[in-house]
Amino acid sequence: MERRNLKIRSLLFSVCCMLAIGLSFTSCDNDEGDSLIDTGSTLTLPKTRVFILNEGKMGNNNAGMAFYAPNKDADFVADIFMKQNKKGLGDTGQDVILYKNYMYVSVFGSQVLLKLNSAGVEEKRVAFSKSDGAPRQLVADNGKIYVTLYSGKMAKIDATTLDIEGYVEVGRNPEGIAKDNGYLYVVNSGWGKDSTMTVIDKKAFAVSKTVIVAKNPQRVLESEGQIFVQGYGADYSYPVQKVDVAKGMVTTIANATHLCEHKGILYMVYGDTDWKTYKTTNTFSSYNVKTGTLNKTNFLTNMPEKLGKTSVYMMEVNPNNGDIYIGTSSFTENGTIYRFDRNGKFIEQFESGGINPNHAVFFN
Repeated sequence: MERRNLKIRSLLFSVCCMLAIGLSFTSCDNDEGDSLIDTGSTLTLPKTRVFILNEGKMGNNNAGMAFYAPNKDADFVADIFMKQNKKGLGDTGQDVILYKNYMYVSVFGSQVLLKLNSAGVEEKRVAFSKSDGAPRQLVADNGKIYVTLYSGKMAKIDATTLDIEGYVEVGRNPEGIAKDNGYLYVVNSGWGKDSTMTVIDKKAFAVSKTVIVAKNPQRVLESEGQIFVQGYGADYSYPVQKVDVAKGMVTTIANATHLCEHKGILYMVYGDTDWKTYKTTNTFSSYNVKTGTLNKTNFLTNMPEKLGKTSVYMMEVNPNNGDIYIGTSSFTENGTIYRFDRNGKFIEQFESGGINPNHAVFFN
């Protein structure tokens, strides 16, 4: 009898183990399935995917979003937003971010913020009033989307419902926005006349302080707990400044017309353009945030010659593998995307699908 009970207990134990293993695999499978939300898609897309926002020309209502499969397991789609939604994206696509497997897109001229699923299908949108002004840059944190508005405000928006929950007055014509350690950082261009960065206490949702930076700032980013600002400068020298927020002091570390960040490295380009002929000479450099070292050697090891002579409109790094994507613009024709691996080795180039490619997001 005891031996029989032992066999039964052994059998039950085996069944429980199998159930546990099965549940474990089911959980993993569900996690994988939940990682992409492709409801309503007219296309079957691979797991690894890149979406490129093409700004278009202001007033032409020709913004769009392209789809690119870096693993070559799907065809390039020049305007996947049009394909999926049977309508155009709007006028002047400004910014796109990825948050919890949804894409959020600000469209400046159309004064809307869109929420798209991972296949580019629109799920929700919010329109901004005349008093709100047009949306610029975006950042997401703790279930909220924060967007700068050209009226001089920053809005807090629920990421699920797109309900506007409140505003903070910042500076004139706010541009870029970044987050770090409970604070939001907004740079205010004043349409070329302002030179401030507004620091916002996220919990209190109120202005904490204002820091003077270079004139006409455009971008702000965080790296390794440090804040960096890039803009035109009073003399159009395009300074990149490291900001000591506590002391309200800035230090110019480089000059760049575009930059991005990945794992403590700032990737920068200085484009010297003759706007009468549109001839450009690009100089690439990098900055190690941890060591405070500027490396003037081009981080692109085998750069195509044309990239060195065309206006750079986009620089993005795929956070999943470190690939570098650089978009160029002639301002009248579709742009070109140059893709490099994390070591700066050229992989390929392809047409962006629209005019003025300015941002990209990456699913992996």
